[in-house]
Amino acid sequence: MGDFELPQSLHLALRGVRSVGVITGAGISAESGIPTYRGKGGIYDDPQEGDRTIEALSAHTLAADPDRTWRALFQIAGAAVAALPNEGHAAIAKIEDTADRFVLLTQNVDGLHRLAGSRNVIDIHGDAFEVICTVCGKANQFNDPRTGAMAPQRLDMQACMAAGKAPRCPCGGVYRPAVVLFGEMLPEDKIARLYAELLDSPPDLVISVGTSAMFPYIVQPMLVAASAGKLTIEINPEPTEISDFVAFHIKAKAGQALPAIAAALTDQHPEH
Repeated sequence: MGDFELPQSLHLALRGVRSVGVITGAGISAESGIPTYRGKGGIYDDPQEGDRTIEALSAHTLAADPDRTWRALFQIAGAAVAALPNEGHAAIAKIEDTADRFVLLTQNVDGLHRLAGSRNVIDIHGDAFEVICTVCGKANQFNDPRTGAMAPQRLDMQACMAAGKAPRCPCGGVYRPAVVLFGEMLPEDKIARLYAELLDSPPDLVISVGTSAMFPYIVQPMLVAASAGKLTIEINPEPTEISDFVAFHIKAKAGQALPAIAAALTDQHPEH
């Protein structure tokens, strides 16, 4: 990956960047072996299978048939628990160490960014390893062998997957995943952070990585940054809704382009 070269014009544009915002989608985790959703070979590639998955991962199905929702979730969480951060995740954590101000907005629920060392993360869709009881409201977590975070009071994901049923709280209530299901609103606290850290005061540099950019809350930070004269970069092998207005569209994988950007920023700010 180290032989990837950024355009000279981008090297020049990166000079003076002190604050950075990064927006990531499923594409960055695909390089860790987690299937994407809408990209080539993604979960929604087969329209009928995609519709069934969307229905299973809906608030309505969770209420009516929680076991079905959890079977679909276990497919996603099962892939996540077998995955480790890749060079793209590591590069984002390195960029955070370099920047004076940094924020990461991710659509992913796999926890790989935090595992790679990212700290200021807005996981807008939640975390697949966290759960909340629908009766008593208490939170819990799945044991995560990737982090060594194993505790008796936490849930055993492998056992829950084998059972194929919704996990239950000691009070008897069904746990729900701490993720945004289809038909649910985005969390207000995370929307507030998005506005405060990306929209009200756009960073010098905003990078979109591996997202199809189909949602307004993904497109808007890029539009606002571009309108404010900030540097915008899209990293995606395929064109998206934002490709025509970003300053640089890099048709490469995250694990290729992001380490090069991180190195360029570090070279300019060796004090970090």
